[in-house]
Amino acid sequence: MPTVLIAEDSQVIQKLLREVLAKDKSIEVVASTLDGESTIQEVKARKPDMVIMDYRMPKLNAPDMIKAIMSDTPVPILILTSAEPTEPKKKECLELGASGFMTKPKGMDYSSIAIQLVAQIKTLSRLKPSKRTY
Repeated sequence: MPTVLIAEDSQVIQKLLREVLAKDKSIEVVASTLDGESTIQEVKARKPDMVIMDYRMPKLNAPDMIKAIMSDTPVPILILTSAEPTEPKKKECLELGASGFMTKPKGMDYSSIAIQLVAQIKTLSRLKPSKRTY
């Protein structure tokens, strides 16, 4: 059973993601965080199989969180963005160690991405990334 940490600064979106993932009994959400610093702390403490991360977060954004996570407690990271990321941002995150990207649905209809999200989690959570130094 893959364990997942949700790093999302909107409690509404956190709730929607939890609802989508709760429908698949083989996935367990072990924590949710509202900012980059608490994300890093929770990854260290809970050691989830993967992290679903919003690109823009208070205190630290995705590139900074990726560096911290991949240099200490590496796990696969799926970045959710509200807009298609620019190629330089996407390239930077992938080079730092992110495993993939998904675009958040328009209109808060997370059921529209449920199948793709669950498939990504089941695939990416099997990866075992190595520690990195930056």
